[in-house]
Amino acid sequence: MKKPFVISISSVSGGGKTALSVTLHKSLPDSSLFHFDDFDDSNIYPSDFYDWSRRGGDVEEFEYPGMQMTVNTVIHQRKSRWIILDFPFGRRHSCFRDVIDLTIFIDTPLDVVMARRILRDYTTDSGESAEETLNRLHTDLSNYLEKARYPYLDTYKHKADSDLVLDGWRSLDDLKNDVIAVLNQEIW
Repeated sequence: MKKPFVISISSVSGGGKTALSVTLHKSLPDSSLFHFDDFDDSNIYPSDFYDWSRRGGDVEEFEYPGMQMTVNTVIHQRKSRWIILDFPFGRRHSCFRDVIDLTIFIDTPLDVVMARRILRDYTTDSGESAEETLNRLHTDLSNYLEKARYPYLDTYKHKADSDLVLDGWRSLDDLKNDVIAVLNQEIW
């Protein structure tokens, strides 16, 4: 088998990268899927994302040794036809720059992202009282307005370096079909 075709999907947190990567994995036979979050035990992040953003947001301050080693092993084994990376930086980060064949950026408006995150993080039964949940939501939204919004905005820099930009407001099925259409034109 030849080298797997490597697809990297990025977006802001809550932008749909995990949902799209899982859907593509189910749709592409002989694919492997890697989520950067699954490697949190070996990932190295700046301690303060706001400070990181204000200093210029250098993506090389993030390190992904476990994910990088695992992906490179799968590439060299050549047992998968496709490798899908749920990875925030696409080709901007040196760890995967030379192996990615297609970079996808899901351009999701920040209000949609915020609504999705609230639904995801605050509507499941956490065992908290309603007051505790509202206090946690208040704290998170205040932090977002004060600091977290800036690293979110930094993520949109990756849009310019992407091979395919998808409208994150569209349905997941539409996004999947757009990607499959591009893959059909490129290599099938």
